[in-house]
Amino acid sequence: YLPQVVYPSGLRVDLVEDRGLTNSYPGSEGNPFGQVRERHYARVLYFIDLARAAVAERVSANFLLSEYVNPTRRRGGIRAYVDAQVVAHMQQIRSGLGRPLSVSSAYRSPEHNRDVGGATFSRHIYGDAVDVDVDQTRADANIRAQEIFNEARDVGVDFVLAISETSVEVRGEQRASWVHLDDRGF
Repeated sequence: YLPQVVYPSGLRVDLVEDRGLTNSYPGSEGNPFGQVRERHYARVLYFIDLARAAVAERVSANFLLSEYVNPTRRRGGIRAYVDAQVVAHMQQIRSGLGRPLSVSSAYRSPEHNRDVGGATFSRHIYGDAVDVDVDQTRADANIRAQEIFNEARDVGVDFVLAISETSVEVRGEQRASWVHLDDRGF
Protein backbone atom coordinates (compact mmCIF):
# COMPACT_ATOMS: atom_id res chain seq x y z
CA TYR A 1 0.00 0.00 0.00
CA LEU A 2 1.44 3.30 -1.16
CA PRO A 3 0.42 6.87 -0.24
CA GLN A 4 -1.12 7.45 -3.68
CA VAL A 5 -3.28 5.39 -6.00
CA VAL A 6 -3.62 5.97 -9.73
CA TYR A 7 -6.76 4.63 -11.36
CA PRO A 8 -7.14 3.50 -14.99
CA SER A 9 -8.72 6.87 -15.87
CA GLY A 10 -5.52 8.60 -14.78
CA LEU A 11 -7.17 9.97 -11.63
CA ARG A 12 -4.54 10.29 -8.92
CA VAL A 13 -5.73 10.18 -5.33
CA ASP A 14 -3.42 11.07 -2.47
CA LEU A 15 -4.09 8.79 0.46
CA VAL A 16 -3.86 9.50 4.18
CA GLU A 17 -2.71 7.45 7.13
CA ASP A 18 -5.24 6.43 9.75
CA ARG A 19 -3.49 4.39 12.41
CA GLY A 20 -6.69 3.69 14.30
CA LEU A 21 -8.30 2.19 11.22
CA THR A 22 -5.12 0.33 10.27
CA ASN A 23 -4.92 -1.16 13.77
CA SER A 24 -8.52 -2.40 13.51
CA TYR A 25 -7.43 -4.92 10.85
CA PRO A 26 -6.77 -8.53 11.84
CA GLY A 27 -3.11 -9.51 12.02
CA SER A 28 -1.92 -11.13 8.81
CA GLU A 29 -0.52 -14.12 10.70
CA GLY A 30 -4.03 -15.49 11.33
CA ASN A 31 -5.12 -15.56 7.69
CA PRO A 32 -6.76 -18.76 6.41
CA PHE A 33 -3.90 -19.54 4.00
CA GLY A 34 -1.05 -19.48 6.51
CA GLN A 35 2.41 -17.98 6.40
CA VAL A 36 2.81 -18.37 2.64
CA ARG A 37 0.04 -15.75 2.10
CA GLU A 38 0.92 -13.39 4.97
CA ARG A 39 1.88 -10.50 2.67
CA HIS A 40 -1.51 -10.70 0.92
CA TYR A 41 -3.17 -9.92 4.25
CA ALA A 42 -1.02 -6.98 5.33
CA ARG A 43 -3.03 -4.24 7.02
CA VAL A 44 -4.03 -1.32 4.80
CA LEU A 45 -1.81 1.65 5.70
CA TYR A 46 -3.21 4.44 3.53
CA PHE A 47 -6.78 5.39 2.80
CA ILE A 48 -8.87 7.70 0.66
CA ASP A 49 -10.04 10.67 2.75
CA LEU A 50 -13.70 10.68 1.75
CA ALA A 51 -14.22 14.28 2.89
CA ARG A 52 -11.60 15.51 0.41
CA ALA A 53 -11.82 12.92 -2.37
CA ALA A 54 -13.22 13.81 -5.75
CA VAL A 55 -15.81 11.01 -5.60
CA ALA A 56 -17.64 12.36 -8.66
CA GLU A 57 -14.49 11.74 -10.74
CA ARG A 58 -14.10 8.78 -13.08
CA VAL A 59 -11.79 5.98 -11.98
CA SER A 60 -12.28 4.27 -15.36
CA ALA A 61 -14.22 4.90 -18.56
CA ASN A 62 -17.55 3.81 -17.09
CA PHE A 63 -17.18 3.99 -13.32
CA LEU A 64 -17.04 6.82 -10.80
CA LEU A 65 -15.15 6.63 -7.52
CA SER A 66 -18.48 7.16 -5.76
CA GLU A 67 -19.74 3.80 -7.02
CA TYR A 68 -17.04 2.11 -4.97
CA VAL A 69 -17.14 4.28 -1.82
CA ASN A 70 -20.77 5.38 -1.39
CA PRO A 71 -21.76 2.37 0.75
CA THR A 72 -18.98 3.36 3.17
CA ARG A 73 -20.03 7.01 3.10
CA ARG A 74 -23.68 6.12 3.74
CA ARG A 75 -22.59 4.28 6.89
CA GLY A 76 -20.74 7.38 8.10
CA GLY A 77 -17.30 6.13 7.09
CA ILE A 78 -14.64 8.76 6.46
CA ARG A 79 -11.97 6.52 4.94
CA ALA A 80 -11.91 3.85 2.24
CA TYR A 81 -9.45 2.06 0.01
CA VAL A 82 -10.18 0.98 -3.56
CA ASP A 83 -7.49 -0.95 -5.40
CA ALA A 84 -6.71 0.22 -8.95
CA GLN A 85 -6.45 -3.33 -10.31
CA VAL A 86 -9.98 -4.30 -9.28
CA VAL A 87 -11.23 -1.07 -10.92
CA ALA A 88 -9.37 -1.99 -14.12
CA HIS A 89 -10.87 -5.48 -14.06
CA MET A 90 -14.38 -4.12 -13.50
CA GLN A 91 -13.94 -1.87 -16.53
CA GLN A 92 -12.70 -4.79 -18.64
CA ILE A 93 -15.71 -6.88 -17.57
CA ARG A 94 -18.13 -4.04 -18.34
CA SER A 95 -16.50 -3.41 -21.72
CA GLY A 96 -16.50 -7.10 -22.57
CA LEU A 97 -20.18 -7.50 -21.73
CA GLY A 98 -21.15 -4.21 -23.36
CA ARG A 99 -23.63 -3.31 -20.63
CA PRO A 100 -23.61 -1.39 -17.35
CA LEU A 101 -22.69 -3.13 -14.10
CA SER A 102 -23.78 -2.12 -10.63
CA VAL A 103 -21.32 -2.28 -7.74
CA SER A 104 -23.27 -3.38 -4.66
CA SER A 105 -20.28 -3.65 -2.32
CA ALA A 106 -16.62 -2.73 -2.52
CA TYR A 107 -14.47 -1.49 0.36
CA ARG A 108 -15.68 -2.25 3.88
CA SER A 109 -13.89 -1.19 7.04
CA PRO A 110 -13.21 -4.11 9.40
CA GLU A 111 -16.02 -2.80 11.63
CA HIS A 112 -18.50 -2.60 8.74
CA ASN A 113 -17.41 -6.05 7.61
CA ARG A 114 -18.10 -7.48 11.09
CA ASP A 115 -21.50 -5.75 11.15
CA VAL A 116 -22.58 -7.45 7.91
CA GLY A 117 -21.23 -10.85 8.98
CA GLY A 118 -18.31 -10.83 6.53
CA ALA A 119 -15.37 -13.19 6.87
CA THR A 120 -12.63 -11.92 9.20
CA PHE A 121 -10.18 -11.82 6.30
CA SER A 122 -12.69 -10.70 3.66
CA ARG A 123 -11.00 -9.15 0.65
CA HIS A 124 -13.47 -6.27 0.95
CA ILE A 125 -11.48 -4.88 3.89
CA TYR A 126 -8.36 -4.82 1.71
CA GLY A 127 -10.12 -2.82 -0.99
CA ASP A 128 -9.58 -5.34 -3.77
CA ALA A 129 -13.02 -7.00 -3.80
CA VAL A 130 -16.24 -6.04 -5.52
CA ASP A 131 -19.70 -7.53 -5.46
CA VAL A 132 -21.55 -6.95 -8.72
CA ASP A 133 -25.31 -6.76 -8.29
CA VAL A 134 -27.45 -9.12 -10.35
CA ASP A 135 -31.05 -7.95 -10.82
CA GLN A 136 -33.04 -10.80 -9.27
CA THR A 137 -36.28 -9.59 -10.82
CA ARG A 138 -35.02 -10.52 -14.28
CA ALA A 139 -35.91 -13.98 -15.53
CA ASP A 140 -32.39 -14.29 -16.93
CA ALA A 141 -30.63 -13.39 -13.64
CA ASN A 142 -28.66 -16.65 -13.53
CA ILE A 143 -27.55 -16.29 -17.14
CA ARG A 144 -26.40 -12.71 -16.52
CA ALA A 145 -24.53 -13.79 -13.39
CA GLN A 146 -22.83 -16.58 -15.33
CA GLU A 147 -21.82 -14.08 -18.03
CA ILE A 148 -20.25 -11.78 -15.42
CA PHE A 149 -18.52 -14.77 -13.81
CA ASN A 150 -17.13 -15.96 -17.15
CA GLU A 151 -15.99 -12.50 -18.22
CA ALA A 152 -14.24 -11.99 -14.86
CA ARG A 153 -12.35 -15.23 -15.35
CA ASP A 154 -11.51 -14.28 -18.95
CA VAL A 155 -9.97 -10.91 -17.97
CA GLY A 156 -7.79 -12.49 -15.29
CA VAL A 157 -9.53 -11.69 -12.01
CA ASP A 158 -7.71 -13.66 -9.29
CA PHE A 159 -10.82 -15.10 -7.60
CA VAL A 160 -14.50 -15.30 -8.54
CA LEU A 161 -16.82 -16.88 -6.00
CA ALA A 162 -19.00 -19.72 -7.30
CA ILE A 163 -22.44 -18.43 -8.20
CA SER A 164 -24.06 -21.10 -6.04
CA GLU A 165 -22.54 -19.29 -3.04
CA THR A 166 -24.32 -16.01 -3.85
CA SER A 167 -27.81 -17.22 -4.69
CA VAL A 168 -31.10 -16.44 -2.99
CA GLU A 169 -34.55 -17.93 -3.44
CA VAL A 170 -36.98 -15.78 -5.45
CA ARG A 171 -40.51 -17.15 -5.87
CA GLY A 172 -39.35 -20.70 -5.24
CA GLU A 173 -36.40 -20.47 -7.64
CA GLN A 174 -32.71 -20.08 -6.83
CA ARG A 175 -31.41 -16.93 -8.49
CA ALA A 176 -27.99 -15.38 -8.41
CA SER A 177 -27.98 -12.23 -6.30
CA TRP A 178 -24.46 -10.96 -6.87
CA VAL A 179 -21.10 -11.98 -8.27
CA HIS A 180 -18.13 -11.61 -5.92
CA LEU A 181 -14.73 -11.01 -7.49
CA ASP A 182 -11.41 -10.00 -6.00
CA ASP A 183 -7.81 -9.40 -6.89
CA ARG A 184 -6.17 -11.00 -3.87
CA GLY A 185 -2.86 -11.53 -5.59
CA PHE A 186 -3.01 -15.33 -5.77
